[in-house]
Amino acid sequence: MLVHWLPHAWNPAYAGVRLRCLIPQGALARLGWRSRLLRDGQPLPREGVVVVQAKWLLDAGSPQALRQRTGQLQQARDAGAQLVLDSFDNYFLNESGDAARAQLLAAYREALPLFKAFTVSSPGLQPLLQAELPSGAAVQVVGDPVETPDTLSSYESWWRRHHPGRWAGHWRARQELREHRQARQQARQLLWFGNHGSAYAAGGMAELDRIIPQLNAVATQQPLRLTVVSNSEQRYREVLAPATFEHRYRPWDRLHFLRLLGEHDLVLLPARLTAFTVAKSNNRMLLALAQGVPVMTDPLPDYLPWQAFCAMDDWDQLARHVHDPSSLAALASAAMPAIARDYSTAAIARQWRDTLTRISS
Repeated sequence: MLVHWLPHAWNPAYAGVRLRCLIPQGALARLGWRSRLLRDGQPLPREGVVVVQAKWLLDAGSPQALRQRTGQLQQARDAGAQLVLDSFDNYFLNESGDAARAQLLAAYREALPLFKAFTVSSPGLQPLLQAELPSGAAVQVVGDPVETPDTLSSYESWWRRHHPGRWAGHWRARQELREHRQARQQARQLLWFGNHGSAYAAGGMAELDRIIPQLNAVATQQPLRLTVVSNSEQRYREVLAPATFEHRYRPWDRLHFLRLLGEHDLVLLPARLTAFTVAKSNNRMLLALAQGVPVMTDPLPDYLPWQAFCAMDDWDQLARHVHDPSSLAALASAAMPAIARDYSTAAIARQWRDTLTRISS
């Protein structure tokens, strides 16, 4: 089978591009499939299966441009290609009632009948997309692979990762790690990481609002430092303004983040259940657990199967877990074999293989 992947961008800094295009594409190729990425501006293929990221359509920016992309997809389908739409967010949200987004979503909905099947990144997203589709349309859940230090080499060469233009970044990361290890001897090191938020739905870094008063209280008894790793320092300054404990911001760095993650005592992932967060995959939680780092979070649908391995909906015990995270560390270590079995790159590649085989048959 020939599988083409159409990412919304070519920048591997985007998690959706890495997890749902670059990594599975390469893994399927290693399984012996003919699997390739479609570059921006390249004509769409007229055979095989084309996995289209939903964000590729929405990133057209306007209804007119989106419809032009829809026309390209229709030509490919009419010529013999089978189209699969892959979603990793609830794109139908428009909580602000923005008129321009409403028009864009109308054009997006017009494109949905072109697709033979649909894939999503989480069980919570499955019914939200299903509700927008004709009865009988297939929506399959294919999880996100959990990245490891070795994953980088699956989609980017050693020479590119060590290009001289990146030497300064590697040096800063080593200095950062050295400072972090010294600070860890004096204060508990806490971490929140993720996208700062979305223009069309509430969430992201703002989820920290409700636990900052608790952390302020905890810090009077237990020295701590919160590191926020994200993509907006301005939003960080706004959210952390009420904090009286030590905190700092670090921009997302896919080349060095896993090493920094593994040096933390506790990951905090507050996430109120909303129409946006209900669709989120378990990737952030499993990324921490796979490093053996304890996690405190909330019961999102895709998190619930892992509640035995973390502190879930247990924020009234925040002080206890910050003071002594050892019990949660033991739970995190216990999760590692199951994560490696079910969410490794190879495991997720097999999910894609089985799903695309069913779709194309």
